[in-house]
Amino acid sequence: MKNIYLYHLEQDNVVKYVGLTINKNLRASTHRRKKPPHIFSIKDCFHNGKKAAINEIEHIEKHKTFYNGWNKTKGGEGYFMGLVDRKGVGGRKKGGGGKVWNKGVKRCFSEETIKQMSAKRKGIIHSSKLNEKIVKEIREFYDENPKVNFEVNKVMRNGKKMSYEQAFSKTYHTKYGLTSNGLKKIVEKKSWHNV
Repeated sequence: MKNIYLYHLEQDNVVKYVGLTINKNLRASTHRRKKPPHIFSIKDCFHNGKKAAINEIEHIEKHKTFYNGWNKTKGGEGYFMGLVDRKGVGGRKKGGGGKVWNKGVKRCFSEETIKQMSAKRKGIIHSSKLNEKIVKEIREFYDENPKVNFEVNKVMRNGKKMSYEQAFSKTYHTKYGLTSNGLKKIVEKKSWHNV
């Protein structure tokens, strides 16, 4: 049996999420991308799935992360990895259903958290700030087939081959102040259809 790690996500010294994982680095990385700014910390390690699940339930109850945090379940269900669907934050389901944890709550983030979020977004141009001239420039540059920093057709972790569009987007997204996915949508004409 692999090590099963019990971990917390803390925001402003408050536990917001309790989870279990066998791959702590991948899980921490996923949470960094999908959840508000937080601190990831390992609290315990188990070699038995049942003990891990029981401890997860106890920690979720103790810290009230199902009611006042980001856990969408009370924990422990079907634990062996991959049997539980935990999409969303705080019980919010993909596609808009469910309750948003901070809806209608004013000043729910500390000044430090606001500064961290601001710094993370600094320099990123969101699609509403783009104009036709920049979009045309991006597409013209893409049509020139510039050199990319990633190996095209290399099999990625998800089992798919990297396309030239992905490699281009990963290489040049910072040049335009966009996310790589945002740039990819522009070159594939999935956004800015009218240009």
